[in-house]
Amino acid sequence: MIDKGGRTINQVHNQFGGNDDGAGGTICAKVLIADDHAVFREGLRLLMEARGFCSIVLESFDAESSLAALDANTDLDLVVLDLHMPGMEELALLKRLRLIRAGLPVVVLTASERRTDMRAAIAAGALGFIPKTFPVNQILAILERILGGERFFPADVLAEDTLPPGLEGVALSPRQTEVLTLIAKGMSNKEIARVLDTALPTVKNHVANIFEKLGTTNRVAAVNLGRKAGLIPDA
Repeated sequence: MIDKGGRTINQVHNQFGGNDDGAGGTICAKVLIADDHAVFREGLRLLMEARGFCSIVLESFDAESSLAALDANTDLDLVVLDLHMPGMEELALLKRLRLIRAGLPVVVLTASERRTDMRAAIAAGALGFIPKTFPVNQILAILERILGGERFFPADVLAEDTLPPGLEGVALSPRQTEVLTLIAKGMSNKEIARVLDTALPTVKNHVANIFEKLGTTNRVAAVNLGRKAGLIPDA
């Protein structure tokens, strides 16, 4: 079996054993990067090694190799896990890792920035959720904090989800829902009018009515309130 980096499964498994000749990292002794994208995975490993983040940095590329790494290394300090790994659906691998090694810190490092994915990761036992869009210095700083006993999740995912008084039973018409959904995609009123094949003044009226129902006067707040109320899909 060959991973996306071109190595055989045996070559990757051989790497799992590590060695005692590491660079003497000051943050941790051994970390596992589990990611099916070879360029990102290997790039992060090289950065960790170059900056002395850990003495030994291991890699895995799917569920099977990740579980093999866990089995072969009982002294792991940290697992940095991509959200979607081949071989298991969604967060199944995270849940399995937490079940096998409950005390081992697992951090999700992924391209996803969906609040639903973040909340699911929290529920599955992740100690952190880091979007890959973060600068590498920030990623390493967050991992260091997690190794120090902290947790990390983007501020918006931990924001209070309760609705302001009076909005619990709010409802939008089908057309207003379409308009708010397009606002959430960053479209202007002109763009919405073109997509919905309707007049610009009509769209402006819909936007004004949406603002009135949600008790706000700006588009960002309307989108946030609409998501909290379940009027439009989370993002």
